[in-house]
Amino acid sequence: MHQDGDYWCGEFETDDIDWKLAELIVNMQYACQRHYFGAMAEAYFDNKLKDASVNVQRKQKTFEAFARLPEEFTNDDVVRCFNLSGSSSARCRISRFLRDHLVEKVREERGAIPALYHKTGTVIL
Repeated sequence: MHQDGDYWCGEFETDDIDWKLAELIVNMQYACQRHYFGAMAEAYFDNKLKDASVNVQRKQKTFEAFARLPEEFTNDDVVRCFNLSGSSSARCRISRFLRDHLVEKVREERGAIPALYHKTGTVIL
């Protein structure tokens, strides 16, 4: 041990008494937390679990719909696979896929010929 300015520096060995003291402090902290914030903490974690289950279902639908898309697809394929209401929703979804590098544009839209997109092989997260 040595003093470096106002601070003491060095290595300390921990023994069984140190570990018991640390465990006692943690148990006291948990007991106080349960006593003062118990109901509020339970409600918070219950709501988090509900939110997580809802989010997982939505994500799972997105995974499944993206998997249903063919390797090369058009705007109409996105409407059909994702069960969207219209082509503007599909264009928004495709722009997100482009931004996330999940798809790349193969062909621009030319009159009656729709734009063509190709999956990059990147996994959705």
